Amino acid sequence: MTTPLFTVLLPVVRTPELLPYAVESVLAQTEPRFELIVIGDGAPPETIACAEEFARRDARVSVRPFPKGERHGEAHRHAVLGSARGSLVAQSADDDLWFPDYLRELAALLAEVDFGNLLTSLLKPDGTVVTLPGDLADPRWRQAMVDRRWTSFGPSTAGYRIEAYRALPVGWSPAPTDMPTDVHMWRKFLSAPGLRVGTRFAVESIGLPTPPRVGHSLAERSAEAAAVSRRIATEEGRRALREAAVHGLQREQADSFWAREDLMAAYEHTRGAYEHTRGAYEHTRGAYGRARAEVERSASVAAAALAEVERLRSSRSWALTAPLRGAAGLVRARLGRD
Repeated sequence: MTTPLFTVLLPVVRTPELLPYAVESVLAQTEPRFELIVIGDGAPPETIACAEEFARRDARVSVRPFPKGERHGEAHRHAVLGSARGSLVAQSADDDLWFPDYLRELAALLAEVDFGNLLTSLLKPDGTVVTLPGDLADPRWRQAMVDRRWTSFGPSTAGYRIEAYRALPVGWSPAPTDMPTDVHMWRKFLSAPGLRVGTRFAVESIGLPTPPRVGHSLAERSAEAAAVSRRIATEEGRRALREAAVHGLQREQADSFWAREDLMAAYEHTRGAYEHTRGAYEHTRGAYGRARAEVERSASVAAAALAEVERLRSSRSWALTAPLRGAAGLVRARLGRD
């Protein structure tokens, strides 16, 4: 048997309505050297049967059923990677669809780095596409992923070299309940000394995530996945999805740009108000200074006058003229009676 270039993991937990579309998008890869391992994380028997049907049709597919594991069954992924035959590892999900060149693009990235990602593009129920920004080559993005419970890509657009994974002290393991599974794993890679990381700016997949589809039946979601699969099967359909993905990224950048512009306008307005207030303050401060100087001058004059009065009262002449001041007082009193 030919040694595969890729080991592709596809964990699944729910009923099989979406699984065929995800598996078929893997089997349609232009890079055919892969093994696809469907990991049943407590998946129901009908899901395992669906996966086993693909395994009967294509020798590259195998199925590993497990009881439901802790959290998202991360330990099952680690167990499967213990016997992985590919030198490179990729992962998909039953609600993700790969374009035919996905593995080819990921292989080009992993020829240069040990851990990295392609761009993540998510199709919303209204037909718009959201593309997550991010670049692992930028240390600010890496630090944000280490410091925050946040990532710009999930497992279905990530890849890594198997030797880099096996060199980690701990591989896939149950994440803390307050942390996303992928963030928990990516931090292990990003904390590994000397690991080469990077992002390839290629849109080679489309995600149909569950959160914005809460309330949609699995039949509705299956019909949507079938329609998107038909688009992916044609060059024109892939081009349209890529254009929508780029538009989504441009829209994100435009939103950020105008948010910055609004902040700058608010800053300039606040700065103008501050300068006006500061001018009024300086004017008031000047008037206060002048008034205070006048008060201090008047106080100085009053103090000088009081000192002069005290000096006169303590003088010999003041004592000698005391009888005269007394007589003058009597005269004024008598004149007042007359």
